Amino acid sequence: MSFFKRALISIWQRKGRTSLFLGLFLVVFLLILSGFAIQQSAEKSKVDARKQLGAEVRLKRDNDKIKEAILSGKSSITPLSKETVDQISNLPQVKSTLITGETSAAKSGFKSVEPEEAAGTDSMSPSMPGIDPNREVPAFKLFGTNDLLKTADFKNRNAKLIEGEAITDKTPANSAVVEETFAKNNQLKLDDTFKIKGFSLDGEEKEQQYKVIGIYKSEKEVSALERMYEMAQPENKIYVDFNTFLKTSEQASIDDATFYLNDPLQVDDFVKDAETKLPTESNFFKLDAYTEQYEQMIGPFEKMAAFSSIMIKVIVVAGGLILTFLSLLSIRDRKKEVGILLSLGETKVRVILQLVAEILLIGIISFGLSLAIVETTGQSISNMMLSKQAQDAGPITQEDEYGQEEAATIEPVDKMKLEVNKIVISQAASLGFLLIIITTLVPSIIIARTDPKDLFAQKE
Repeated sequence: MSFFKRALISIWQRKGRTSLFLGLFLVVFLLILSGFAIQQSAEKSKVDARKQLGAEVRLKRDNDKIKEAILSGKSSITPLSKETVDQISNLPQVKSTLITGETSAAKSGFKSVEPEEAAGTDSMSPSMPGIDPNREVPAFKLFGTNDLLKTADFKNRNAKLIEGEAITDKTPANSAVVEETFAKNNQLKLDDTFKIKGFSLDGEEKEQQYKVIGIYKSEKEVSALERMYEMAQPENKIYVDFNTFLKTSEQASIDDATFYLNDPLQVDDFVKDAETKLPTESNFFKLDAYTEQYEQMIGPFEKMAAFSSIMIKVIVVAGGLILTFLSLLSIRDRKKEVGILLSLGETKVRVILQLVAEILLIGIISFGLSLAIVETTGQSISNMMLSKQAQDAGPITQEDEYGQEEAATIEPVDKMKLEVNKIVISQAASLGFLLIIITTLVPSIIIARTDPKDLFAQKE
């Protein structure tokens, strides 16, 4: 009789022992599969988190450095040069670049939207030390950009283009997109031209002529404080092409640059390359790749992956000890059987193969059962763990275009899809069956090396 057939008969006759090993193997395989699946899914979720934040990197003012410079007595801040932005834009990871800047403009004879709180009374104006009180105060905000539809108001749907075309990299110089109310109040329509003078602290304003290429409608809600100032009214905001914007006044410069990358996974490499392009001295700008938000998002995943790694190690050690102990007890009870087989001329190798085959067959059945239920049980475990980790992590915050912290539109991740792929199955199978073979082989060899007469003389 072949050792394999004897293994099948032994499994069927020893139903209690078979059930015990089946239950134990099922738990071991289930936990090992869950551990590897959680690790794989956590890594994939980290990539998804990076993609959710987007392939965007902002070059914005470093407020901490600016405060230090002001406190140290520095009267002016070196602006970000267009050449620096162009050098970074030419890096291979960059797909497109958004450049923005803001400055103010005098009324220049145009009708503006007055503040609601000041309508019919004295309009409130910001105090400007050192400026001639008889000088015309700024009433309009000039916003220079090379991509209108990617600016904050349009991106957040606080403004929409209703006529004409948007400003892009290919827009000719001296182009402007004005608000609907501003256009009506000043009898402007598409293709009309108007002149407006930028406001400069040094008094050297430059009047520029613009052609209306588009009209937008603002739906932005302003705060109570903003409603008190004329220049803060959304209707008084004029978008102009960036190259002409830089000629408006000495204060017109790049406030912010956003680089859109080809792939979200290129963010780290891009930041390293871009930092080499920034000036080493008098640099008051920094690259923001939403690193804090990313680390906050992946924190729960990393904790889950670490926990699953510990779980796998504990299961291997504890399961190995338990399996070795049970295998030893089981084989010790079968000393007489082993002795008879050896006395009948069966080789020790075939006896060992029979003992190992019995355990492997039970293991295969257990592994199949664990594969059938791991997604359900593992998914419940991972969701419960991730939900708790997400609650402990707290809300995700980010800075708005003015550097103020605000609640992020990114939803905190409290669920993770558990995927049991070929890699997970192969890892779990390799580790699980290796554990079974080693823990069964060791006591089997010990018994098989004993003299057949001694084994036969012992009672079950």
